[in-house]
Amino acid sequence: MVTVDAGLRGDVDEILPGVIADRRHLHQHPELAFQEVQTSWSVAERLQALGVEDVRIGIAQTGVTGLVRGTAPGSGPAKTVLLRADMDALPIEEENAVDYRSTTPGVMHACGHDAHTSMLLGVTRLLLERRDRFAGTVKVLFQPAEELPPAGPNP
Repeated sequence: MVTVDAGLRGDVDEILPGVIADRRHLHQHPELAFQEVQTSWSVAERLQALGVEDVRIGIAQTGVTGLVRGTAPGSGPAKTVLLRADMDALPIEEENAVDYRSTTPGVMHACGHDAHTSMLLGVTRLLLERRDRFAGTVKVLFQPAEELPPAGPNP
């Protein structure tokens, strides 16, 4: 059984409304593969505002990366792990009747990538707040065009 630190649970509850708001904003403004320009800028600006190091845009055209460096003393060589979220939407007309429905005709986040991006932004914030609890580096990657081959489904 996995136990969750009570402080972490409280912090997750605290940021959850922001994660939901981010997801709804991304859902309203979907962008197709390699067209995630506004999404990339939004993600990069958010990462910079949070204090993420070495934020880079234009990775594989429209991707974004950043680094969260732990400050806890470690034993042995520092490790690096990667957390990834996909950002692209699909060429599908949204038929949902929600107030945050897509405002881009013929494009929607039917695949959950808006949620993936929002969750990784939330996790990044939690990692930054806890950097004194780990050694090593966490690289965050917001991947473009996950739905296209070779990264996504092959026709």
